[in-house]
Amino acid sequence: MAALSFMGGRAPRRRSARSGGRLAVIAWAIATAGLAAAGSAFVFKGDDGAHAVVLSTHGEGHETPTETPETAPAATVDPAEFRRAPPPPDGRPRVAVIVRGLGLSLALTTDAVSKLPPDISLGLSVYARGLQKQLDSARGAGHEVFLDVPVEPSGFPNNDAGPKALLTSLGAAENAERLEWSLARATGYPGIVFAPASPALDSRETMAPLLAEPAAHGLIWLSPRSRGLEGASVIQASADLIIDTAATPHDIDLALERLEATARSKGSALAIANAYPVTIAELAAWSAALEAHGIQLVPASALSVTPAS
Repeated sequence: MAALSFMGGRAPRRRSARSGGRLAVIAWAIATAGLAAAGSAFVFKGDDGAHAVVLSTHGEGHETPTETPETAPAATVDPAEFRRAPPPPDGRPRVAVIVRGLGLSLALTTDAVSKLPPDISLGLSVYARGLQKQLDSARGAGHEVFLDVPVEPSGFPNNDAGPKALLTSLGAAENAERLEWSLARATGYPGIVFAPASPALDSRETMAPLLAEPAAHGLIWLSPRSRGLEGASVIQASADLIIDTAATPHDIDLALERLEATARSKGSALAIANAYPVTIAELAAWSAALEAHGIQLVPASALSVTPAS
């Protein structure tokens, strides 16, 4: 298996991965665009709350995944340079939240960038149209931005994460090429984030070859605690809970209360959120009240753990 090399937040593409991959992504884009054009709202969701393919559920600002033009590799850059500097520790419990699944709806992404405080991290789908432009815009507003890498959802193949998802049914070389494609989509990110409850993340056989790649050692791998990532010698950020498995204001508020309680108990806590309008609204209100709750908000990278050398 060819090794991936980190090039300013991306790996150079292989020609063998491009020709068939471009057609597959375009075909998937056409299919999802057809669903959107039919006026349907599609968020493919497993019983456990995992989200695979995300199109805006509110009908505005639909974006469909497309290929970006070939670009020359950038100079090698340490991914840590793209982390947002956290506020100085002050003895308060710390919480971090990352909102993943953004980028596919331009309107929803714009809301997240503008309405959420910079210390809330964002995860942009590698399928997003104009991904680099959206990433640069979010970083310009102060957010750190992770790449949301597609991964096999529960209920696959009835639930589908698109033509570049990492799958348990694929060999190591094919999954490496798919990861390479995702990493090459943009530059300027400190790490990658995955949807929760993925069989691929729980499979050591699937994840071990990817974790062994040189590129893995510079990036933060952010996900809920997963068997396939246990003991891996990569930088990890393990989420304590998903705040919008039930996406209602009441349930999100209860989940945020649990997040605060976990932080008070452990000293810190990390949550993953999904790209829903209700989630963005609740996070904006909650974050504005954190000072009164005695909680410090930090970017997701601040709660990452580097393996002992």
